Amino acid sequence: MKAKLLVATLLAVCITSGYSQNNSAKKEVWVDLFDGKTLNGWKRVSGKAEYTVEDGAIVGTTAPNTYDNVLATEKEYGDFILELEFKVDSNLNSGIQIRCHKYNEGDNKPEKGKGAREGHVYGYSVEIDPSDRAWSGGFYEGGHRGWLQNLTDNPAARYAFKANAWNHFRIEAIGDHFRTWINGVLAVDIRDDVTASGFIGIQVHGLGNSQEKNQVRVRNIRIQENPAPSPPAKTLEKSSGKIVPDGAKVKKLADGFKFTEGPAQGPDGKIYFTDIPNERIMVFDPISEKTSVHMEKSGRANGLWWTPADALLACEGGRRQLTRTDDEGNVVVLTDNFEGKKFNSPNDLVQDGFGGIYFTDPRYGKRDDMEMEIEGVYYYNRRKKVSRVIDDIERPNGVLLSNDGKTLYVADTGGKKIYAYDVTGEGEITNKKEFAQIGSDGLTIDERGNIYATWQGKVWIFSPDGKELAQIECPEGPANCTLGGPNGNTLYITARTGFYSIDLNVKAPAPFNGSE
Repeated sequence: MKAKLLVATLLAVCITSGYSQNNSAKKEVWVDLFDGKTLNGWKRVSGKAEYTVEDGAIVGTTAPNTYDNVLATEKEYGDFILELEFKVDSNLNSGIQIRCHKYNEGDNKPEKGKGAREGHVYGYSVEIDPSDRAWSGGFYEGGHRGWLQNLTDNPAARYAFKANAWNHFRIEAIGDHFRTWINGVLAVDIRDDVTASGFIGIQVHGLGNSQEKNQVRVRNIRIQENPAPSPPAKTLEKSSGKIVPDGAKVKKLADGFKFTEGPAQGPDGKIYFTDIPNERIMVFDPISEKTSVHMEKSGRANGLWWTPADALLACEGGRRQLTRTDDEGNVVVLTDNFEGKKFNSPNDLVQDGFGGIYFTDPRYGKRDDMEMEIEGVYYYNRRKKVSRVIDDIERPNGVLLSNDGKTLYVADTGGKKIYAYDVTGEGEITNKKEFAQIGSDGLTIDERGNIYATWQGKVWIFSPDGKELAQIECPEGPANCTLGGPNGNTLYITARTGFYSIDLNVKAPAPFNGSE
């Protein structure tokens, strides 16, 4: 597994990151678009969803058999900065419409809404996406071209979303320049000149014929017309120099386990890891330095991964399945077979920017109950379809994506090699290349794109082009590692019966690089 520190500290920084100071002496004049009590100034323009006011928020509630539901401002807006807070149910995609129009029945087909349906809305939308994909803040054009800029290559913004909590949007539309922030993290920066003005709307997506009531809540809606733009977003400086400090030592944090694996940092800043033979998921608190049991009867879980929606994904090797546990403890089996045959023993996993999951499926130990000969690598997409993406290596184990999501690394412990593949799309890889001449049980990555592998009693560090940079000796043979911690520079190592750490001169990738 890999650097997977979810969230934590960036959401604690001030929302003003990147836009706290206006770069003009022009006075800011904010106008409330919602009085907190009534829907004065708003009207429903599409769909059957119910819009009410509760506890100072506009509440949009789903209705069955309705496609597009929009509550819109009565006034149209051109150049503006819009700020608001939203909270959304976990099953409901929604959006904030800007510069939008309605295609009324009987009107000529709008040139800038060629995919629009009669009676529905077309124009720009800032996505609200509570799923594991987490594209909240992404930029979409409904009724015309679709996605203009999603968040596949912006993990900082994806992990900025807070599940089941209030989130803050800042949306700038100035001329042809659009920028969005979620909880102070820049999500979108794009130029587009298709629509110059239109209404602002609160969208509630349809849920087919479901009778279930899902809601999105929006409050503290304010606008600044004809504003000066915010200054450019700050660029985080990467560390430089030697990775492993002179004299640095590996420190034991906990022991008494049978075989530790799968370290992953959770949304609470704690480090979760597995004790496979004891069928437990453990949790280490970097603040108190105490370790406790997070979950019993884990199905011999191995690799772990936390999603932006605060769900824990696990490769349950004993039960031969991939599972998802949400923030309320509800467990769902995502997949346990390929083409009707049980997996061998899912081992390690990584989630991509589309919300899909790459996972490895080797078999160690007895082989008499295997239902397929291939030890492969699979991709589980957000539409719940499983495909086999690699079938020609001996025993795939550790798996990892590069920081830009364009390279997939897979370790082959049988062939004693690490391979790199070009990622060309959602679950699509090509151009297999040998990256390193060692195997690896687990993999992780730092802010510079360096790859960390666990092999033959050491943690090996390679540059993005495969050059060996350093080795870290461990008291026990390491199985896996992940980079993170309160300052983002602690390498946590699972090694046989123990759990270890060492502080480095490099950090985890943003946004998982600790406090500012």
